[in-house]
Amino acid sequence: MSPLLRTTVVSLLAVYLTWSIVNELRAGSLKSRGMVIDAKENPGGFYAIQFCKACFVSFAFAALLHALGLIGDPYIWTRQTFSSLAPR
Repeated sequence: MSPLLRTTVVSLLAVYLTWSIVNELRAGSLKSRGMVIDAKENPGGFYAIQFCKACFVSFAFAALLHALGLIGDPYIWTRQTFSSLAPR
């Protein structure tokens, strides 16, 4: 996959996730795979999911900065840091 296509796909997914985070924080609940997780009933699960989404959005922002030539490659850093997760 070309770097431009990869960055575009990741950025579009990040825009969707950002929109999703904002709406879920306003509503105080999220729906995933038919389950409804309410922030009042299960705050740990609710905010853990929001944190994971925010991490992906941050990674997409780093990929966008890399595409503009402002920082190093976040994919290489991720592969080096989490080498056990990288495909061989």
